[in-house]
Amino acid sequence: MTTARYTVLYDGACRICTSQVELLAGYNDDDLIELLDMNSAEARARFPQVTPEDAQRELHVVAPDGTLYRGAEAVRETLLRLPSLRGLGELLRLPGAMSLARPLYAWVARNRYLLGGQTERCADGTCNGPAPTP
Repeated sequence: MTTARYTVLYDGACRICTSQVELLAGYNDDDLIELLDMNSAEARARFPQVTPEDAQRELHVVAPDGTLYRGAEAVRETLLRLPSLRGLGELLRLPGAMSLARPLYAWVARNRYLLGGQTERCADGTCNGPAPTP
C-alpha cells in the first residue's frame, strides 16, 4: 500500500454509498485512491481523528498529509484524484458550485438510508458502527 493515496472513508452499511464506491472503483485502475469502509476496525484504528459519529454524518476523505475533507468537499477531492472524473471535480471548483453542492450533499447524506436502504450485511443490525440518524 502506498502512502501517497487519498483514503475515502465511506459508509459500508449504506446501499447508495456502496454503489457509488463500486462505481468509483471502476475508475480507480491506477489505485490512486483507497476505498475503506468507515465501519471497519481498520478505519477506526488508522483514522482515530474521525469519530464514529462524525463518520455517520458524512463522507470523509483523508489526504496523504493528513488533511481531512468532509461532505461535498470530500466528494470534490475524490473526483479530482481520478483522471476520468477530474472534469467533474473541476466543475465543483467553479464559483458558487460548492454553495449548491453542500446542501444537496447534506440532504442526501441525511436521507441515504431512506433513499437506498442498508446493505444486506447490515440488514440484521450487526454492523459495527452506530446507527445512522435520519
